[in-house]
Amino acid sequence: MNYQTIENILKKINYLEAELEIQKQILFSLPSASREEIENTIHTIAARKNDIENLRQQINEQSPEEFARIVAFEEASARFMGIGAEKKFTAVFHRHAGQECDLRLVDGTIIDCLVKARDEKGGWTIMTVDGEVVQFTCDQVLEQPASDDPGHLLRY
Repeated sequence: MNYQTIENILKKINYLEAELEIQKQILFSLPSASREEIENTIHTIAARKNDIENLRQQINEQSPEEFARIVAFEEASARFMGIGAEKKFTAVFHRHAGQECDLRLVDGTIIDCLVKARDEKGGWTIMTVDGEVVQFTCDQVLEQPASDDPGHLLRY
């Protein structure tokens, strides 16, 4: 399977996930007396989930390596979000087109990342470009800006 085909399938999945979220919002907004509408919305949600799973399996069948990579990034993203739920992040930054996202350590190491977040104690959590989630204490990180000004942080 070529990259373009996988990218198109991922776009379809993204679209279906957005529709799924809209259907969930509709479900929560329906009056409890609207049993038929509730059932129809639940069926729509189930159908979209099934569509998403079918597309994911299509990727897995045609490119197991790419599917494993996607799953690894999904798991890393979930870990990152779990850490974010436990710690209070005061600033979150991610890679943009044409902008770098890295974290500079005291020992001179520069770690390229997809996303980085500073917590209220000054520690950092990052997700690397390889899909690894790593945490650092404030003592390990050179990057210690005086404010949460995104421009200051993203210049590194």
